[in-house]
Amino acid sequence: MLERAGTSLSADTAPGSDERLLEGLLQRSPAATAELFDRHASYIQRVLTRLLGYVEPERADLLHEVFVRALEKVAELKSAGSLRPWLAGIAVFTAQEWLRRRKRRGPLLPPEEGAARAAPEASPEARQAVGECYQLLERFAEHERTAFILRQLEGMSLQEVADTCGVSLSTARRRIERAEADFQRLLPEYPALLERSRQPWRSP
Repeated sequence: MLERAGTSLSADTAPGSDERLLEGLLQRSPAATAELFDRHASYIQRVLTRLLGYVEPERADLLHEVFVRALEKVAELKSAGSLRPWLAGIAVFTAQEWLRRRKRRGPLLPPEEGAARAAPEASPEARQAVGECYQLLERFAEHERTAFILRQLEGMSLQEVADTCGVSLSTARRRIERAEADFQRLLPEYPALLERSRQPWRSP
């Protein structure tokens, strides 16, 4: 199985900072809005990149859309401690909308070209493996694709996947197990990805 990125949702902020930030957001403070973006934009951009497969031309617009939606819905956030997974959940919803639109018109970029743009320093073999990974994931049901990516590529814990997707722990586990079984079943059809999966591997 692919090596996980190992990034936890719980890292990165000092105690009390999310409470202060949420208070400012509820008061519609421009400084709090700027801080929200500065602190979380790189993480949300990475989540979008993983979910969408390196759609560079539209990634900035989608990132902006996530934060616009977050500011519109911030009053619904019940706990400052859940701010980051809540943002990731909005990113998941936004990405799934985009994927549904994309399926009606076809991929915006060939997966290997998108990987090359996202990680030009990566080797050709790594870019080919990433391209094949997303070709394989195109064959998954939407919710299983999302759960698999969050678990195996983004490195979330099972509980974090459940929280981000807004489902029960058992539902998240079931989706991941189905996706992992399908991944292993389909993997031999993708030679570069098969070879790469035998090595320590992370998507760019």
